[in-house]
Amino acid sequence: MSISTPPIRPFSRFSLAAVTAIAMGVATFSQGAIGVLASDLIAEFGLERWQIGILLTANGVTGALFSPVFGRLTDRMGSVKSVVWVLSLAMLTMTLVATAPTYAVLFAAALLYGLPNGWANPSTNALIVDNVVAGARGVITGIKQSGVQMGSFLGGLFLPAIAAATSWRVAFASFLVFPVAGLVGMWRRPEIRRPHPSGDGTKAPLPIAVRWIAVYGTLAGLGVSATTTFLPLFAEESEGWTTAQAGLLIAGVGLVGVAARITWGSASERWLGHGRTLRLLALQSAGAAGLLALASADLAASWVLVPAALLMGSGAVAWNAVGMLAVMDYSAPELVGRGTGLAMLGFLTGIGLGPPLMGLSVDRLGAYTPGWVVIGVLFLAGALVAGQVHRTGTLAHV
Repeated sequence: MSISTPPIRPFSRFSLAAVTAIAMGVATFSQGAIGVLASDLIAEFGLERWQIGILLTANGVTGALFSPVFGRLTDRMGSVKSVVWVLSLAMLTMTLVATAPTYAVLFAAALLYGLPNGWANPSTNALIVDNVVAGARGVITGIKQSGVQMGSFLGGLFLPAIAAATSWRVAFASFLVFPVAGLVGMWRRPEIRRPHPSGDGTKAPLPIAVRWIAVYGTLAGLGVSATTTFLPLFAEESEGWTTAQAGLLIAGVGLVGVAARITWGSASERWLGHGRTLRLLALQSAGAAGLLALASADLAASWVLVPAALLMGSGAVAWNAVGMLAVMDYSAPELVGRGTGLAMLGFLTGIGLGPPLMGLSVDRLGAYTPGWVVIGVLFLAGALVAGQVHRTGTLAHV
């Protein structure tokens, strides 16, 4: 008597969007969660602000260093296996964060959390390229990238309430349900092997536009990570908001970011072009940083934090959808993983450096204003870099 195995199930558009969004959300969940739970972490471990920021640095440095490696690995081992690894690593590292007995262990867990973070984009981009033809990837890429913001939204909405009722550990651990759901969705999915018409395509040079996207990603990472990490604490310390109200700011960033990533991805693919869209996102985010600077300098009422959060959520927070779509469109199939790895090297480097630099600025200068001004300048520089993406970008027609 033989035991039958479950049938192999190809991806539908819905299932592909769901598993890629979950993979992105759980791989990056700690970025927003640490900001939302900053007050609890400071109280339990007796931390300074820069030590909160350094947790994001640990995550970002690991992700940045390993992202190019994971990009090449994805091109070699296949997208399905890579996504399964991302979900498994996320489940493990989320457990380590929730059970960390000391700050040192928490730091180590944040360091390891960079592994799924660095692998998420190369693996999910490759999965989309394997299953969706060029010209029809905008919406599904936007949905995929919106998983990051959906994680921020859900974290900002539920983490404070669950933490208040139980503890920050229980609150963080409750989100383990998502990587488990993702692994269930990946069960028995077929692996599609991409052709390498030029031999070992992983040794071919990357398009110039992809290199400019990596530069843009570095600037966006610096600004976005510093903002999302310290916006809740800024609202509490400088504007007198409660923890729950500050959490809603991040929830707002996440909710708007979900819609923005889908909308901008589609608009970039169909009408505006990737370079022009990236420029608009950078300029919009510079405006958000300007509003935060005005509020910090007591030149605007605290309610401007709301439009600032919404502008940031619909601006540079959404860059990843456009940037990843551009990498897929500008790169040959055999270079998608490697190209994504380079772009994420830049972005995660920015993610890692932004929070501790912002925290150190506040600790040493005693004000948030200089940090918000610098963030605005970084986004203006990003607008200039986006012009180079537009100038050098050429569709690979894959």
